[in-house]
Amino acid sequence: MSLGSALRRGLGLLRRGLGLLVLLGVILLVLWFRVWSPVRVEVARVDRGSIVQEAFGRGTIESQREVAVGFDLVGRISDVLVDDGARVSLGQELARLETNQAQADLRSAQTGVTAARASLQRLAAEEERARALLGTAEREAARVQALLAAGAVPSQQSDDTSDRLRLARAELDRVLAQRNEATRGIDVAAGGAEQRRVAVVRATLLAPFDGLVTRRLREPGDTVTIGSTVLRIVDTSRVHVSVAMDETVLPLLALEQPAAISFPGESAAVAGTVSRIPWEADRQTHELLVEVTPAHLERRIAIGQRADVRIELARREQVLRVPTRMLHHDATGPFVYVGRGGRIRVVRPVLGLTGRDQVEIRDGLAEGDVVLAAPGGVARLPVGRRWKAR
Repeated sequence: MSLGSALRRGLGLLRRGLGLLVLLGVILLVLWFRVWSPVRVEVARVDRGSIVQEAFGRGTIESQREVAVGFDLVGRISDVLVDDGARVSLGQELARLETNQAQADLRSAQTGVTAARASLQRLAAEEERARALLGTAEREAARVQALLAAGAVPSQQSDDTSDRLRLARAELDRVLAQRNEATRGIDVAAGGAEQRRVAVVRATLLAPFDGLVTRRLREPGDTVTIGSTVLRIVDTSRVHVSVAMDETVLPLLALEQPAAISFPGESAAVAGTVSRIPWEADRQTHELLVEVTPAHLERRIAIGQRADVRIELARREQVLRVPTRMLHHDATGPFVYVGRGGRIRVVRPVLGLTGRDQVEIRDGLAEGDVVLAAPGGVARLPVGRRWKAR
């Protein structure tokens, strides 16, 4: 073999050796990253603290008292005295109907009452005169009857006296009948006048309670009928949040449970309590409309405004807990990754109450145990690998 051939063969062997070394290095590097290198993980420790189980729902601000006010008369509106957003007090004038015809009817009825009373006074005078004439006729009749018995007067004179007595009594009866009729006429006229006066009063719309005008539906010049809504008024001092809750929380709900009410754009929550639990769920959405009443509202609110509510269903103090994000699930059930002996292990603890961010551990873990999770809390960790805190 020549020197050149030997040199070429040596170089070929060297290249094949270097290739094997490179391949071996790649394999070792892959094994390092996949088997021997520590896995970077997120670390949390089992500690003791509070667990609060909550039910979340989204609802709207509603008022316990909301009315649509309108006239109980047919007429044309002359004035609407309040606008949307106006605060009104009990008995405040809100709107008026045109009352020209009603005022004229009232004046006519009052004139009729005055005339009826004057007629009654005239009949009272006639009654007094009729009674006086009757008294005179009775005395004359008694005197004539005595003279007739003594034979001092003829019977014709007695008959004339009796006729005059009957006429006097008939006149008194006539006057008394007219007086009774006039009295009833006064009552009728007074009743008509009262109806006209009430009609004038009813032509003014008054606030039924202290509240807020949310909608103005009619304007001056509009014709309204009985039952037509002119304004909508709500009582802003008695409001609640009507919250849609899934029906599965019904067994856990109770009156007076504490709740936190959050409004869009605000970080601070308003404290409240559950004030009503319905007896009927929506048949399509299977949700309950639970009422939550705020303890105190200092902010401005609008009826129908959105609000988020968290109701405290249960609370436990000083229990073992881990962050909810560290908990995983598979076909067998819930589990957590823990760091034991420097390696990643799987533990299936017995869970208790589940809160918004923490879950109670009843068995399987001890205080201070290290719980692991992949960064982001989504990926699974390789069991048995070494780990390193991120």
